[in-house]
Amino acid sequence: LQHYFIQSNLRGSMLRQLSHRATCRWIPSIQQQYANFGNTPSGESNYLSHSQTPTTALQESLPRLPIPELSDTCSRYLTAQSPLLSDEELKRTTSIVQDFQNGIGRDLHTQLLAREDSLDPQFSYVHDVWTEMYQCDRGSVLLNQNPILCYVDDPDPSLNNQLDRATNLVTSTLRYFRTLRDEKLEPINTCMLQFPFLFQSARIPQRDRDLNVRFPDSRHLAVLHKGHLYKLQVLDEGWNIVNTSALKSRIAEILADTRPPNKDSFGYFTTLDRVTWSGIRPKVEVTNSELLQTIDSALFVLCLDDSTAETPEDVLKNGLVGDGYNRWFDKSFSLIITGNGKAGINWEHSWGDGVTIMNMINAVQTNYLLRTPVLHDNGEKADLTRIDQNIDDDVMRHLTAAKQSFEAAKSGYELVEFHSDAFGKEAVKKFGASPDAVSQLIFQMAYWRTHRTCVGTYESCSTAAFRSGRTETIRSCTSETKNCSVAFDHTHPATPSDLVTLLKECSVKHVTLCREAAQGQGFDRHLFAMRALNRWAGKEELGVFSDPSWGKMATIGLSTSTVGSPALQYYLGFGAVSPKGYGIGYLMRNSSIGAAVSCYLPNDHFSHFVHHLHSATEDIFAVMSGKNFKPSRKL
Repeated sequence: LQHYFIQSNLRGSMLRQLSHRATCRWIPSIQQQYANFGNTPSGESNYLSHSQTPTTALQESLPRLPIPELSDTCSRYLTAQSPLLSDEELKRTTSIVQDFQNGIGRDLHTQLLAREDSLDPQFSYVHDVWTEMYQCDRGSVLLNQNPILCYVDDPDPSLNNQLDRATNLVTSTLRYFRTLRDEKLEPINTCMLQFPFLFQSARIPQRDRDLNVRFPDSRHLAVLHKGHLYKLQVLDEGWNIVNTSALKSRIAEILADTRPPNKDSFGYFTTLDRVTWSGIRPKVEVTNSELLQTIDSALFVLCLDDSTAETPEDVLKNGLVGDGYNRWFDKSFSLIITGNGKAGINWEHSWGDGVTIMNMINAVQTNYLLRTPVLHDNGEKADLTRIDQNIDDDVMRHLTAAKQSFEAAKSGYELVEFHSDAFGKEAVKKFGASPDAVSQLIFQMAYWRTHRTCVGTYESCSTAAFRSGRTETIRSCTSETKNCSVAFDHTHPATPSDLVTLLKECSVKHVTLCREAAQGQGFDRHLFAMRALNRWAGKEELGVFSDPSWGKMATIGLSTSTVGSPALQYYLGFGAVSPKGYGIGYLMRNSSIGAAVSCYLPNDHFSHFVHHLHSATEDIFAVMSGKNFKPSRKL
């Protein structure tokens, strides 16, 4: 990818312009990338910190993501398969894995090691493979890729209105951009390769493989309100942030626009599958090149929604899907603010992960609470331009189909909040277990009680402590969670002492899996990279992956991820991975646990699953607290 330029496979005059205006190849050097920005003299109002040590100072000292030993990968894979398979299936799969380990797997592992030696040292063995996975996914980014995180409400209720929230959050976000741009953020022990794509970038649809494109010279926001687009200049020629009063006036001007909603917005196109959208975009570009360039090149998109949302479910649904016409899901991230001041970040996942987004959210929220206005004398620079659509009959025909597709997707999923005050981190730690292990056990028990089986489970673990590390999979469905789920059944003769022992065994196992994943010692990415090498060589599918047992593991019935911060109001919201599976963005706080739980419809088991999240929580608490546990409820 370090030689993967935008000039490949471009269509249309606008994309030919992008080849000159945009930086699309992967970063030759993170320090060089930031050096290209240059340091511009400016006032205190531009920054939210003034680190004397460059932000990227620790990048070169980060270790490279390790390639696990082949024997460890094969052993971990079989261990993860154990709760999913019958004895006969496990015996067959063990034979297949042994043949792989002693044959073609050994050759592929050797090739992987040799290939790593030929890569730029800043890139890991899985970097381009993982990027390819995202960019070549031909499904819609809606629900499948883009998640949502919501800012905590302003502690001053009088400032929880759309105008003040937009003004203050945009100001603090621009400060974060300037501080990052000029390397004045405090260095963090995290790979910085994703950070340049946080701002001034977009995902451009192509037929076979999308492109992540950067526009390092842009100084404007793309603002969407009621489906109408506005270009708002927010940085002057010296890269100074425009003063706060001018910014607020411009946003107020947008909100005062009395035009009816544009429910034929091109934003619907970004919810289509990528092949369809890539075919439509050149047609849109013919008479709308300025509109597309304004959005693609913007620092980020600001979505000012007319709708209001109060409940956690409604806020998360609005941020995750919304109304379609006031969104642009291809943008690196969109700051969404509802009519009643609820704010969130929806981001396109191919360029980066939650660690990068959370670094921004935490810094922005800290600065936001200081309520320090920008006082530069440059208000006249906050130019506001209204950009209207031009739609011919052919584009309108495609737009009608896109709207229908969006409405089907919107009505074809569900998201609810699960919340329990039964216990939280404090009680779990007092019991002597891991809070994340207990959270995952709740999900496993609920699934067992609902479906009477175990299922392939994905828990995301960041590997950003390594150069170009992204994520590794924690396979949270284990033999220990299966044994515990069975033991809590009303037909099982387990004693309270047995259940305590099983709970703690689950915790020990889960902590080990988390540690291995965080150290780059999972098995999923290693197998994934070897599979890609085999595919690139044009060879037939590996036996490990043609084995029906792999199909069981790859059918992710529980896709889970946790993100916690004082800056966040709710949980991470995202769609389920498989048609009959569940998506669970969860968080265990000091004295409670909760989650945003999603699924695709129809799903006759969804309400039962949510019910059993509660019942599993109550039963685990009873055992942890030494109460007389009576598993009397029928499952």
